[in-house]
Amino acid sequence: MGGCGSKHAAPAVEPIASGPPNVVRVALTSFRWPLDPALADGRDETTIARALYATPLRTDPATGAVAPGLCSAWKASPDFRDWTFTCSAAPSIAAALRRVARLKDAPSRWLFADATRISADTATRLRIHLRFAWRRFPYALTVVAAAPRFVAGPFRLVSGSARRVVVRSPELTVVFQRLGAYAAMRAFRRGQLDETPVPLGDVAADEDNPALRDQVRTRRLLGLDLVVFHSVDPELRRAYWQTADRTDYEQLVPEQDGASAFGLVGAGPGADPGRFRQATHGIPSLPRVLVRIAVPPDPVLRFGARLLYAGWRDLGLGPRLTGESSRADASFRRLLAVYPQAEAILAELALRDGVGSRSGLVHALAVTDQKEDLKRLDDRLRQTAAVVPISWVVDARLVSPRLEGWREDVLGNVDYTAIRSRASSRGP
Repeated sequence: MGGCGSKHAAPAVEPIASGPPNVVRVALTSFRWPLDPALADGRDETTIARALYATPLRTDPATGAVAPGLCSAWKASPDFRDWTFTCSAAPSIAAALRRVARLKDAPSRWLFADATRISADTATRLRIHLRFAWRRFPYALTVVAAAPRFVAGPFRLVSGSARRVVVRSPELTVVFQRLGAYAAMRAFRRGQLDETPVPLGDVAADEDNPALRDQVRTRRLLGLDLVVFHSVDPELRRAYWQTADRTDYEQLVPEQDGASAFGLVGAGPGADPGRFRQATHGIPSLPRVLVRIAVPPDPVLRFGARLLYAGWRDLGLGPRLTGESSRADASFRRLLAVYPQAEAILAELALRDGVGSRSGLVHALAVTDQKEDLKRLDDRLRQTAAVVPISWVVDARLVSPRLEGWREDVLGNVDYTAIRSRASSRGP
């Protein structure tokens, strides 16, 4: 998580690492209940939804490759527009995908909105026809939104409320609790939780704490904190792009060296002091325009937005932070890739938000080696400053040594079916 200081960091007292066997107690900071997999949004809701619902395909947490789920085989036509999947419950999967494509509020709707046909020819054969060639389309069936609601998932629901969701399999019970980050930290130290987010500002302190350092797990995710402009003059956008205070943001939010983002694919060009000075000197000649930036209610993003706001205001720009429901000229948001491929973030911006070149993106989706295509798309977005990447997302968790097999993938997913919990432990 990362953040603004370590005054809340726990003293060097070893946490109690005990609890009931075959039970994992997980703190999450934000989720809605009841939860519809088609509408699941953000890491916390996706975590619960993946425990309850089975997706047609999965991704290997180590390699990122597509793996069987409810579907065991798949093949494409030579032009990669017609896909056939061999699945259990194919009619249910087809119905789920058609529903996602219809739901305007579904975060993953863009993955299926360009399908011209989604059907189940038989109980085991799913067919999808696309408007354009998409070589890596099977990844779309790994998202939790593709999970049919009435097909059994990895765990069954025991009880659910807005504060606590309990799920169970024959081997393991997982208890998800909604708690603030500091309340969760205190419960973790008392041995009442097995996994909890590290509070904003405590990552470095916890990594230096002898009692906690072995329990801190950090992972740089395939996701970005970024600003997306909607209706701002290009020259003004470029001033915001070049003068964004990525250094302070990196130190205070992700708390990981090298997390600053200068592109949407790979490392980007890096900081350019010359362009920063040029942009700064040019600000007085720009029209004094109020730029309303919508910020989500997430406390971490609100803190990060205030950092950016302060830097831009000090340089003479005119940002104003507003709520998401307000009319805005730009949006500050966290965009987590929905599947582990370099194309995913650019594809979501182009196909869902209409940002960037749709035709260029469609070409990139069709080719085997898309590195140069993605670089051109990224370069174009940087030139137009339609998107201002700020930082790669770093997820930080405290994980009890009781848990064996805990692993977070590049999307922030944890496969709880692979975890076993011992009754007690005081060492890794």
